[in-house]
Amino acid sequence: MAIAEAADENDKAALQRLAGDDYSTEISANRVSILDLLDRFPTVDLPFSTFLTLLPPMRSFPSFYSSISSSPLWNPNHVTLSYGVLSAPKLADKFKVYEGVASHYMSNLQVGDRIHVAVRPSHASFHLPHDAENMPVIFVAAGTGLAPFRGFVQERAAQLGAGRKLAPAHLFFGCRGPADDLYREELDRWQKLGAVEVHRAFSRQDPQNETQGCRHVQDRLYHDRESMKDLWQAGARVYVCGSRQVGEGVKQVMLRIRRETLAAANKSETEEESDKWFTRIRNERYATDVFD
Repeated sequence: MAIAEAADENDKAALQRLAGDDYSTEISANRVSILDLLDRFPTVDLPFSTFLTLLPPMRSFPSFYSSISSSPLWNPNHVTLSYGVLSAPKLADKFKVYEGVASHYMSNLQVGDRIHVAVRPSHASFHLPHDAENMPVIFVAAGTGLAPFRGFVQERAAQLGAGRKLAPAHLFFGCRGPADDLYREELDRWQKLGAVEVHRAFSRQDPQNETQGCRHVQDRLYHDRESMKDLWQAGARVYVCGSRQVGEGVKQVMLRIRRETLAAANKSETEEESDKWFTRIRNERYATDVFD
């Protein structure tokens, strides 16, 4: 923004400071927009045409993080999407709200509205195993990372309903509390059918104490490690979906369980050997879909 457009000398001095050494900490880090600056410095008389040229263009490519959360076995001509609506205080002004563009657009759609979507296949490793009768599965998710696993469990429920026998499935799901416990009624019903066993973690509120005191999903995974070790020994595949922080947390728990298992057998390995082991299982038995 042109500092010369400011009529007040104090505003000019403040803008000069923000354009210099303080740009990184006060502008970039707080995602301060041109409009935020115009609100803060009302003496700036910026021509509208100049304002338009200063606006950053919106990304022209679509978001690939609204996940399909249904199975074609449920309805081959119908899909459901699970996504989080972004609404949070702005970093630049806590009294204003920052709203996600795509998520708010989706949340305001009405019955009968048409939208353009791009459907992309999941990574080759991020699918239920073909040998579902003999290969257990462990799903780990937080928040809307539950989306693909809702589809997976829905598919398992349909398979069980058709008389197919399946190996065990365990879902570790983390959220803030009961109010954010997505698809609770469905998952309870599918658990009764034997399609999944759910292990929950609530980061903020746990009035029923059903999380065994675990605030984060990786904590719950570690808490229930003994039964998960048995599934791993039986050939289980692990799937993780959520933020990169969740993905890293689950990785560290996996490595911790491995170290403890080796120590119990009077064995050990170097950090380099542990990294090689983790790289190997990622290619074979550990699939992730993480996002920021």
